[in-house]
Parts: sequence; C-alpha cells; structure tokens
Amino acid sequence: MKSARVALLALPTIALTALGLSGCAPAATPTSVASDNYGGLPKGFGEDVGAGDMEGPLVMWLDEGSSISVTTWGSSGCPAILTEVNAVDAQTLDLQYLEATAYPDQACTADYAPHTSEIDLPDDATGTPLTVTVSFDGEEPRASVVLD
Repeated sequence: MKSARVALLALPTIALTALGLSGCAPAATPTSVASDNYGGLPKGFGEDVGAGDMEGPLVMWLDEGSSISVTTWGSSGCPAILTEVNAVDAQTLDLQYLEATAYPDQACTADYAPHTSEIDLPDDATGTPLTVTVSFDGEEPRASVVLD
C-alpha cells in the first residue's frame, strides 16, 4: 500500500518533467545568419541619422560586390534577426528577418534604436546594380533598395 501511494505522488512530478522537456518548453530565439550583428549604425556612419530620416532599412556596401550592411530600427532589446539571405538572381538579393515572432516569450523594450547586420553576399549575387529586398516575419517586402 505504501509503495502504491509513493508511486501516485510521483506521477505529477514525472508529468511536469516530461512537459518541460517536450514541445511546450519556451521557444528558442532564432540564430542570425549575418556575419556580424551589433546595436547602432554601420561603422563609420554618422550618428545623426534616425529612423525618421529613413523610409525603410538603411542598406550600404561594406565591400562593393562582396558584402553589405543592413540597418533596421526597432526594440534595442529584441532587434530583428536576419534568418535568410537568398540570391534571387545575380542582381537581386532577398533578406528575410524575424521581428515580432523572434521573441515570443520575452518582453521587449519600447525604444526605437538602430541595429546593423553585416552580410557576405552569396556567390550567386555577383552583379551590380544590386537590388536588396527586405521582408519581416514572412510578409511581403517592406523595402527594396538598389545599390549601384
């Protein structure tokens, strides 16, 4: 009788442990595919540019033909995360970011700060001018920028 009572008392503990190890555990924050990420504007760029000055992300050549920087604005504690870089063709690059869905279990700051991702271009993106489209959370592109 005593061993049956002990087994019954252990069931809730076993169930909670199994639940914690299952898919009900908090979702992990996605990993960025950028070569570098940092809060702020690209290195060497003036600090006097704000989100109000831009109609979309700031996209610039780092090393023409091989790497770019993309600056987005949003929560400094929960910046948009670059999850995909796709060469559509030699002159078109499609960037996919997760923003609202990247931090499902985290409270994010309500500030509006720049965050920069540096990206090495895929081998398939070799042409200039280069058109860069930027999408967030799987929606239609919010911005399309042409780099000469």
